[in-house]
Amino acid sequence: MRLPNSNFFGCVLIDKSEKEDQKDMNSNLQKTSELSKRISNFGKENYDNHQKESDNLNSPSPIGLAFRLSTDLVAGLIVGGVMGWSIDRWLGTTPWFLIVFFILGITAGIFNVLKTAKNLNK
Repeated sequence: MRLPNSNFFGCVLIDKSEKEDQKDMNSNLQKTSELSKRISNFGKENYDNHQKESDNLNSPSPIGLAFRLSTDLVAGLIVGGVMGWSIDRWLGTTPWFLIVFFILGITAGIFNVLKTAKNLNK
């Protein structure tokens, strides 16, 4: 036994007139346009705040610069020292390659610090 206004599966069908459908579509269209206006206004209002925050993020802090420069220098020393020590252990020539690569590491670290400082002044 089927219910009136139901389809084969027993779902009740709602019979709307075309005018009611048009009203629903118009109200949905108005809601959508209002929402899009609110979204665009929200974006315009927050653009200035975001721009100010991104300007602050682009300029590094002094403590950050100090850590970066010191890290560049120390990294050169460590890499040079480890490479020289490894070659000395491998070849059995105890202090010589350590000294040479340690000096090369110092030189590379200083060049990295100078290059970074030069790029920061641009």
